[in-house]
Amino acid sequence: MDLKELKINKLPTPPRSFIQMIGPSLILVGLGLGTGELILWPYLTSNWGLGIIWGALLGISMQFFLNMEIERYTLANGESVFVGFARFAKKLPYWFAASSIIAWSWPAFSAASAAALKPFHLFGATDTSVIAIIMMFLVGVILTLGPVLYKTVETFQRILISIGIPIVIFVAFRVVHLEHVMALLKGLVGIGNGYFFFPSSAAFPFMSFLAALTYSGAG
Repeated sequence: MDLKELKINKLPTPPRSFIQMIGPSLILVGLGLGTGELILWPYLTSNWGLGIIWGALLGISMQFFLNMEIERYTLANGESVFVGFARFAKKLPYWFAASSIIAWSWPAFSAASAAALKPFHLFGATDTSVIAIIMMFLVGVILTLGPVLYKTVETFQRILISIGIPIVIFVAFRVVHLEHVMALLKGLVGIGNGYFFFPSSAAFPFMSFLAALTYSGAG
């Protein structure tokens, strides 16, 4: 792998209006909200309380600084951070490619969504694996038929966010009370209901907690 010498690049003029940033921001939010926010943290906090939410704060903070430094490298050098890693060790990009394929090879979102939709007996199927396969097929059709992939994803993200955010706000105002807010604030410093940082129960899935901490996304 032959790499060109780094050169000084003139930074492009940043967008001057908020409207110009909406499109890319929708994609970023859609990509940032992942397994941690949608699956792992709801599962953990619903079973063991908000005393472990400090892990989400730690994970989000680490990802913030990591993502910012990746952006700074790209802006400063005009190349992907993966090319930068190749300058450090030429075999590293192959590891990143392999780890990305392995991480995305399990359609967790379709499986989880299928389990949530099982009571509705969609498509006449009672097996969640069948529903998950049909959902993956529909996603493939939508992305394939879109004339421009980015525009197709942006359109769907705009629709989902415009529907999802009002629903989340409405549900929050309906079900969240002062004691829940206080439990959240205590959980940010590791104070749980009868425990400190980690529940004493042997059934606490520590590996799931580590996965949730890792997947606390920038969204």
